[in-house]
Amino acid sequence: MRAGTRPLVGGAVMLVWWAGVAGAQAAKSRTTTEIGTGVGVTILSQSGLNSITHIGAPGGAGPIAPFSPLLYASFFATPSVIVEPQASFSSTSSSGTTDTFIFIAGQVAYLFSPHQTGSAYLGANVAFQTLSETGATSVSGPGFGGELGYRFTVRNSLAIRLNGRYRRWFSDFKDLNEIGFGLGFGATF
Repeated sequence: MRAGTRPLVGGAVMLVWWAGVAGAQAAKSRTTTEIGTGVGVTILSQSGLNSITHIGAPGGAGPIAPFSPLLYASFFATPSVIVEPQASFSSTSSSGTTDTFIFIAGQVAYLFSPHQTGSAYLGANVAFQTLSETGATSVSGPGFGGELGYRFTVRNSLAIRLNGRYRRWFSDFKDLNEIGFGLGFGATF
């Protein structure tokens, strides 16, 4: 009986060793973080008012898009699920007055084909933007929306995204619609 179990134990040890090596290789090759920005067009519209179009490099987001060049960091919770904080900050001073613009957002997205070099994705997001001016009242408000895009990797260090987004704003930006189209560039780690 002992002689018959040696090949079984040896095979089990080899299987465990192979699974460990394969898992380590997969962990090395899997992207876990992406940091980037992009270029894009943001169109803001409100019922009864003229629309505003902003083209930016880096691209902006939110009701005050010209002053909000966007940076993002994507964290891959699983190969398919991306959790992504987004932020923008700008401060301009002139003649004793300082205007401060802050934009923060969070997005959760789902990649449909995560193990391919390219994949379509769908995301839901929530955002908050504020503008404050020295000696004046500030305006701020939340926005909720979604994003549809296509993400592909180039070599193992660059991700490129093509996307379209819609966001509806509330509070001081009541009934404002944001439509954006972008081309994003991110370094992957």
